[in-house]
Amino acid sequence: MPDGVGSVERAPVRSTRDGIVFAFAVAAGIALVVLTARILLVLFAGVLFALALRAVATFAAKHLRVPYKAAVAASVLLLVAVTVGGGYLTLPALAAQVSQVAKSLPDGVQRVSQTLHVPLGKPEDWLGSAEKSVLRVVGAVGTSFEVLGGFVVLFFVGVYGAADPESYAKILLWFAPSSKKRTVRRVLEVSAGNLQRWLLGRLVAMLFVGLTSGIAFAVLKVPLALPLAVLAGLLTFVEYIGAFASAVPPILLALTESPSRALWVAAVFGVLHVIEGYILTPLLAKTAVRFPPATTLASQALLSALLGPLGLTFATPLLVVIVTAAQEWRKGS
Repeated sequence: MPDGVGSVERAPVRSTRDGIVFAFAVAAGIALVVLTARILLVLFAGVLFALALRAVATFAAKHLRVPYKAAVAASVLLLVAVTVGGGYLTLPALAAQVSQVAKSLPDGVQRVSQTLHVPLGKPEDWLGSAEKSVLRVVGAVGTSFEVLGGFVVLFFVGVYGAADPESYAKILLWFAPSSKKRTVRRVLEVSAGNLQRWLLGRLVAMLFVGLTSGIAFAVLKVPLALPLAVLAGLLTFVEYIGAFASAVPPILLALTESPSRALWVAAVFGVLHVIEGYILTPLLAKTAVRFPPATTLASQALLSALLGPLGLTFATPLLVVIVTAAQEWRKGS
């Protein structure tokens, strides 16, 4: 058979084979991402922590005139000291408050049942079921190292990433084709900048909600005011949904005291989150990527369904990265 004919026949075969190999590679990549999605989200959380540390350390190094890595080490030590010291100082008082609430909760449940005319069962049975549920959850967490391991990985990824970010950027650039290295570097730089601005907006919003709600809870004499304020501040990290989730526990606890107090707590949460969502956050994040509420909620619903609480928590920053990367990639193409 002449060489020309053979080459013509072999070309479609080679093309088909390459297509099959590419399809298997794509399928394997998707399967790998799906199977390792949770650990990838933990690593992404470590990247966010690294960006936050980097911003703090850069600010400290610039204004205090100290070496950058020394500023990173000092920031980490300060964070650990504040966390450990805060836990040591507040846990005894928190335990006493929890004990007091547990004693007064049965009477509060009865008052709520009588006020709303809704049968809630015997308080003893209700508390017993809640106690068993909490113990099952705590037992499940305590017998596995998944949560602790996730925090350890997150912490060290953040510390090492903040200490030497350029080394990890070089690893990603090594995988990029030579013709795309400049575009990939631009994507990394712009994505990091947008994430840092988004994080700044979230951190300021968290502090605002935590401090103001703590003051309001103390004035309204809501049980467990301090831990509920901390919870409200932390859940503000999750846009929109976090506001609703953080309002439920204080409203329920205030409802056990009196319906009017519960209404005041709901009103306080409404005012605080209107200020946070419509004034504070847009002003802080006006130079970063912003999305319509429906887009953010859709991404939160999708990732929550796929990956649970982790997906819900990091849906918005992931959306920031995806949109930023797509925009910069199109500019560089």
